[in-house]
Amino acid sequence: MDVVVRSHHVEVTPSLRAMARRKLGRLERVARDLTRAEVDFADQRNPRITDHARCSVILYLRDGRVTAQAAGPKPEVALDLVIDKLRHQVERRKDRRVSRAHDARRSDRRGRAQP
Repeated sequence: MDVVVRSHHVEVTPSLRAMARRKLGRLERVARDLTRAEVDFADQRNPRITDHARCSVILYLRDGRVTAQAAGPKPEVALDLVIDKLRHQVERRKDRRVSRAHDARRSDRRGRAQP
């Protein structure tokens, strides 16, 4: 999987880049068809905003893409929040695909659909 890390108004340290790669690598357990991930870190320069570090991620899957974004006081916290959101979306997508496939197979085998 290719991981592209970009930033806007914030410096991405090598440790933050490695953390993003490591955490996105864990998503490959759930989404086996993951081909590419784009991570964008940004800093909102408004002093009234407490959660000024923003992170948005786009996951490119074989049959579509999944996006999420979150904000936190630090880029690491924002990355954790985004990973949780993405994991939830990918699991929902996988469960929906599996349930549809199993319902179709069950109705084909018996010759009629189950109520």
